[in-house]
Amino acid sequence: MNLEANQLNSKAELRRQQILDAAAECFRKSGFHGASMSEIAKSFGMSAGHIYNYFESKEAIIEAMVKRDLDQALERIAKIQGEKDILKAMLGTVDEGVQRRIDRSELDTEILAEAARNPKVAATVQSTDAVIREKVINLIKGVQPVEGALKGPPPCPLNLAAKSTILMALFDGLQIRAIRDPNMKADDIGRVLKTVITQMLQN
Repeated sequence: MNLEANQLNSKAELRRQQILDAAAECFRKSGFHGASMSEIAKSFGMSAGHIYNYFESKEAIIEAMVKRDLDQALERIAKIQGEKDILKAMLGTVDEGVQRRIDRSELDTEILAEAARNPKVAATVQSTDAVIREKVINLIKGVQPVEGALKGPPPCPLNLAAKSTILMALFDGLQIRAIRDPNMKADDIGRVLKTVITQMLQN
């Protein structure tokens, strides 16, 4: 009986992820308000009524998307945290991070636009961001200053918080730039970002 229940749960979770993928594409093309549940259902080959068995509203779909993104981000951060050289590990993820931000620019800006006017979505986005910020601060704590870097006392919490905010803003801002300038070169951006991040975190 337990095996059967696990199989049913796995099937339901797979279906949830498939719906999230279909909804993401619809939101990207039509916007949050432009994409209806029936449109999402049609793109996935099911009835709108059937989607409600998994998500009670479009808000619930966005909430699940944001939480899925959080889980994926925490996995990436955990891998970096497990490395001996934190800065090197961070720099090794820059190119992928740049491309991910560019690829998700339309979807993520749509979610943020909805968060700006929808308190429920805003609460989900803000609580998720707070978790990631804390993890990023812990990563920055693990960066060792190199020989020749500016000497001084250990960074205070305010400096760590400011650095984490700037670091995250560098990537967040790429989503806006990708919409304004669709021809920007991800490789060039990545190279410059690595230099900026190195300078900021080593001092």
